[in-house]
Amino acid sequence: MSAMEIIPLNESDVEAAADVLSKAFQNDSLSKYMIPDPEERAHKLSDHFMPILRYGLLFGEVLTTNALNGIAVWLPPGLWDVIPERAARAGFDQLPTLIGEEAVNRFDRAIEYISMVHARDVPGDHWYLMAVGIDPAKQGCGIGRALIEPIQTRAVEANIPCYLETGASVNIAFYKKLGFQELISAIEPRSQLPFWTFLYPVYT
Repeated sequence: MSAMEIIPLNESDVEAAADVLSKAFQNDSLSKYMIPDPEERAHKLSDHFMPILRYGLLFGEVLTTNALNGIAVWLPPGLWDVIPERAARAGFDQLPTLIGEEAVNRFDRAIEYISMVHARDVPGDHWYLMAVGIDPAKQGCGIGRALIEPIQTRAVEANIPCYLETGASVNIAFYKKLGFQELISAIEPRSQLPFWTFLYPVYT
């Protein structure tokens, strides 16, 4: 078995990477809120992740493994906010056709508040972990750590922090083991979904 390597995602592998993220997020609370029907969610969730991956390729960095069993979408300092012009270039405007207008509206309503918290709490330069997911069959093998640590190292060298949020309480201990500090625990008011935000601090 070859050793795990962390490599940039090739554009030709976007569809396969979307499938990995779809599997990883099938039971995520936000995914369930966005697409409540499990069969519909299993069918459409990969389409939801396609523009997210393209956004990362266009404006950030998308890391994967040589076996393509884990994906991390990182946005760099100055480009972490998803503005409409960049979103359109990545194909977000096609989502109503792909996954349904109601699903898009539900996602946007929830993300609007979470994005507001992001901008409020970390207004300065930082790396943003937009999405990270591991093939469920490969979870617990160190892939998540391997996808996160390279950007942590670069952030330390540049003396800037890394930021992320999660809607899964089971992830809290994992991020803390990687040195992230919890910023807030909150409830998104429209969806009533809990979420937690984290910062990897860089001390000057």
